[in-house]
Amino acid sequence: MKALVQDQIGSPLDVVELRDIPEPQPGPGQTLVRMVAAGIHPGDFFFTQGLYPEAKRPQLPGQVVGNHGVGRVVSGGTLAAGTLVAFSAGRVWAEYAAIDTQALIPLPDDYPIDRAAQLMPAITARDLLTTSEVQAGQWLAVTAGHSLVSSLLIQMARRRGVRVVAVVRRRIAGRDLEALGAEAVIALAELDVPLADAVRAVTGGAGLNGVADAVGGEVLTQLLDALTFRGRAVIVGAYDPEPFKTTALRVLMELQEIRAYVYRYFFAPPPPEDADYLKSVLDELADPAVVVPIADRHRLEDFRTALEETAARPEAGKRVLVFD
Repeated sequence: MKALVQDQIGSPLDVVELRDIPEPQPGPGQTLVRMVAAGIHPGDFFFTQGLYPEAKRPQLPGQVVGNHGVGRVVSGGTLAAGTLVAFSAGRVWAEYAAIDTQALIPLPDDYPIDRAAQLMPAITARDLLTTSEVQAGQWLAVTAGHSLVSSLLIQMARRRGVRVVAVVRRRIAGRDLEALGAEAVIALAELDVPLADAVRAVTGGAGLNGVADAVGGEVLTQLLDALTFRGRAVIVGAYDPEPFKTTALRVLMELQEIRAYVYRYFFAPPPPEDADYLKSVLDELADPAVVVPIADRHRLEDFRTALEETAARPEAGKRVLVFD
């Protein structure tokens, strides 16, 4: 079968290769899945560079890459052959994958494939909104506003009455975050005042009750400065490797919180009690009124273009690897 494989640590642009390798044989507790689609996510870049915790680092040489996808059951496990499933797992950028049976999330047979491939970003967006604890009428800052997770988060927040400030590097023609539900969009390239001051201006001096941040560095420093009493910042990404700053006294006296978030099913498969939660996310993701920006679809043979475009223009929309 064809698969995307790495033999050494590094950027996927440098270390991922297309190869023919043997089809995986499912072991005990695994199901063989024929891949249908897989989104390319920031976590895939972290993975190939060995930046994840030890238990989630590449096993070299010959590591098949890719973390999240959608496919159809071939054999093994308890689900009928042909069942459409989504999953967070490793070794999925290949024509077939052996997946922990417990990790499989069954989908309706007619579920839109492009959206099924974005289930994990949708779960992340929902979890960020919940973890921030921002209530209806309060303000939430969302960085990397053009990313898929942030775009979904903005829409989910609007549906729940949460007021959103979207922070982007620059405005992009054809990407209207106000139409998605952001009450204000702050483009860093256009700022002539500190970001914290711009946030206070657009919130009428109210400041932020929460931050969902994928950037870090000075952007997070400024947003923490605009965080209110009992405000909470949730860190989900790290585009900027520079440190962010706050003071222990401010965190202490303002009862602020800074939390980390990783994929909900990063270390363990979905427990049975998550069934209602997953159905809720799937239903919202399938709603035609929810905008899911997809930049393009790529065959495995075109993986390099997909990776290069993801790295150079992530704000353009998701790149999806397709196998059918």
